[in-house]
Amino acid sequence: MEIGESSGSNSSDDDVWAKLVPLDTSCSDIELKLNAETICSAIKNPPCEKQEWCHITREKDQNSALMKNKCSSSILVDGVVVMKDDTTTIRCGSEIILGSEADGFVRYMFKVMPPKEICKKQLKITLDPEHTKCSICLNVWHNVVTAAPCLHNFCNGCFSEWLKRCQERRSSVQCPQCRAIVQFVGRNHFLHCIEEDILQSDYSLRRSDAELALLDSCSLIKSPLVVSRGRKVSHKRARATPEEESERDLPCPQCGTEYAGFRCSERTVHLQCQTCGGMMPARLNASVPQHCLGCDRAFCGAYWHAMGVARSDVYPVCSHETLKPIAVHSLTRIPFLAHEKNRHEQD
Repeated sequence: MEIGESSGSNSSDDDVWAKLVPLDTSCSDIELKLNAETICSAIKNPPCEKQEWCHITREKDQNSALMKNKCSSSILVDGVVVMKDDTTTIRCGSEIILGSEADGFVRYMFKVMPPKEICKKQLKITLDPEHTKCSICLNVWHNVVTAAPCLHNFCNGCFSEWLKRCQERRSSVQCPQCRAIVQFVGRNHFLHCIEEDILQSDYSLRRSDAELALLDSCSLIKSPLVVSRGRKVSHKRARATPEEESERDLPCPQCGTEYAGFRCSERTVHLQCQTCGGMMPARLNASVPQHCLGCDRAFCGAYWHAMGVARSDVYPVCSHETLKPIAVHSLTRIPFLAHEKNRHEQD
């Protein structure tokens, strides 16, 4: 019986993309591992060389192949005669007869192997929990915040308490870890995900519910806080008048003028409005909302409207409609600013 083999039968490292499966179960499959392979007779009768039967080339669609007849006799593919040096397309399920069955040739079925499912492996990163601990409480962060420009990280509740103490005792807020002057502090959502993964992998690092509740009650940082302005950047332009310089040095209207019985001090921490980019003092005891209850972001419109402050060329102020409760809104369409102005999300 004439059986065949592929020219790439010894290259075991390659993946098998197709097979010629013999209808005679006593014969073995011919595996195709290369994109272009020649099928030969497996047995060599001296002094003759192995006979080449056909050449199979994988097509770009990965589901079919081009077969060229290399033997002197004709080949039958799905009942169609393929003469020497002629080509034809074979697909999964095509029946190939490399010669006359009377001469001992075997019928083959061309079978395309299903593609291997690519396993999406999660990237494993070795992280020492010691590098994810707050330097104030010495525990793994909880609701982590990042101070700038030093970029050290702390629990929200721990840093909030530190911030209040610094405001009571000093004119500036220093980083608890490196003692650099903190200009900005905000929640770090990327590190918050790492914090949760670490606590899920090692339950011994978790704190009690009572401790976490206490930390949450102390947490003051919802929106990014501008703690101090730092050094002014020098620009090469005409020098402003002393009056203009003093106006630019004041973050918000209440830094220079008292409104509704309140005036900012040197220690006042400011919030930056998410709409206009202007500043307003972070007042925990204010009767006017400064944060959206849905996204925790700061908006200044309602606050400045309650203070009686109007927009000017020096200080940007939002419309008082910015932070109105949803119940008093009559919405006829999705607001332009919704979904970060992403029109695809709005649609």
